[in-house]
Amino acid sequence: MNLAMLAQGTQAVRTAFPTAKPVVGLILGSGWRATATAFEMQGRLDYCAIPGLGRPTVAGHDGALLWGTCSGLETFVFLGRRHWYEGAGWESVAFPIYLLKTFGASLVVLTNAAGGIRADLTPGTLMVIDDHINAMGAHLLVGPHDACWGARFPDLTQVYDADLRRRMDRAAECLGHPLAHGVYLATSGPTYETPAEIRAFRAWGADAVGMSTVPEALLAHAAGLRVGALSFIANRAAGLGNRPLVHEEITAAAYSAAPVMSRLLQELWKELAK
Repeated sequence: MNLAMLAQGTQAVRTAFPTAKPVVGLILGSGWRATATAFEMQGRLDYCAIPGLGRPTVAGHDGALLWGTCSGLETFVFLGRRHWYEGAGWESVAFPIYLLKTFGASLVVLTNAAGGIRADLTPGTLMVIDDHINAMGAHLLVGPHDACWGARFPDLTQVYDADLRRRMDRAAECLGHPLAHGVYLATSGPTYETPAEIRAFRAWGADAVGMSTVPEALLAHAAGLRVGALSFIANRAAGLGNRPLVHEEITAAAYSAAPVMSRLLQELWKELAK
């Protein structure tokens, strides 16, 4: 991984936001962009102005770093994420975590849109990620080790912070909108899964499937940040529904739930501020 490029991108952010001291990072996945309204913004920087990051190529990912606050917590909000399948290398995926660590943030909340495998994970459900399965066929920590990412062989017994998961549940209880919990499986994409793969993933213990989140979670945990993650179940996984999977329909489903997701993040930030 090109750390010099990541450092160059970090300097660009420091120049744009010279007084920023984020405590929390939030990466908004497919369909989550409207939730940024929960934050009082102090600045915006397009990804294309940040070396090592670049503009996302996927619909539903705007490509901007927002600097704002919610419940008094200074936050870097990543409006859209880069995916490994876009072909820009691991640097673009790793940059948000590198930036948060360099700026001294202590935790990151990751979001995504996912396909439901478990029977009760129907479209519209919000799921707290308790654990994950990495089926991407690649790992962003492969290569020469750098101490900024923590130990050479990170322990993954508890990637997703238990206290953050409890706070997510309490935030949802305030809204009368209980959250599901489950295991998220990540593939490399960009193809959706086959029905046979979904049957295999279910046998492995996966409850939901997507193409992101796991790399950032691994890196953040290894680097010493507390990690929380939420999936919006936008569709039933391949072979479990009655229609083909279309990205635009999946993001549209997430957009329709934006009011609930925004209120959930507002309540979660109140919990984080306690």
